[in-house]
Amino acid sequence: MKRCSAILLFVLSAVCVISSVEAAEKLNLLIMWVDDMSADSIGAFGCKLPDTSPNIDQLATEGLRFRHAHVQVGNCMPSRNVMWSGRYPHNNGVEGFYQVPNITYPVLADLMQKAGYYTAIRHKVSHSTPYHPYPSWDQILDELPDGTKAHVKDPVSYGVSTKRGIAAAKEAGKPFCLVINIADPHKPFYAEGKGGETIPDRHVPTRVFKPSEPPTPGFLFQDPVVSKELSHYYSSVRRADDGAGHILSALEESGQAGNT
Repeated sequence: MKRCSAILLFVLSAVCVISSVEAAEKLNLLIMWVDDMSADSIGAFGCKLPDTSPNIDQLATEGLRFRHAHVQVGNCMPSRNVMWSGRYPHNNGVEGFYQVPNITYPVLADLMQKAGYYTAIRHKVSHSTPYHPYPSWDQILDELPDGTKAHVKDPVSYGVSTKRGIAAAKEAGKPFCLVINIADPHKPFYAEGKGGETIPDRHVPTRVFKPSEPPTPGFLFQDPVVSKELSHYYSSVRRADDGAGHILSALEESGQAGNT
């Protein structure tokens, strides 16, 4: 979640700019999240293990990096609602994993929809607004085109969801605001069972790290079990990056990259 917080200032600035221009000039907004990732797991933020995040690193070279941004609260639903409401948990009411229906303030989905945007979201839907279902999402992208539920650990599916959202916005004649929430590297890690054992995993990242590769951070002790879990974690980081790559490819293929 640390990395996600770095987007906050950009998002708030973008919403202000987007809301102030004419519809024909409006830029699209594509927000990618990763889940439970430490900022220093990314090459662009100084990861000591090579090749964890080539797609995110490339994106970082083309934009801005916020090196002194922090979340207000460390757990999932409250943290997301701080960002999308602009309010502390004790002010927006979302202080835990529960629904808060009687809100009197707008959130990102409201602001963008009222500004004429087509709003769509993939994964973490119930955690991204004070309550669920929330009226200001035009589309939930959790299903594949054939109607089956997309697997949250399938990086390819995030590109498919992005394509669906962009196409739906085009059909509606609106600019898009897409919030694409990648499930990695949140546990379960790649190829890791509940007891820490290695298990088959059909969603294989483009780079699988061996236990001998990741450096052990100073707050952990040197141990084969620790090294094994770190390799599962960093493989999940790479799988999150794979998902980001598919999202960015879908954007490029849509022809909207220069307007997003």
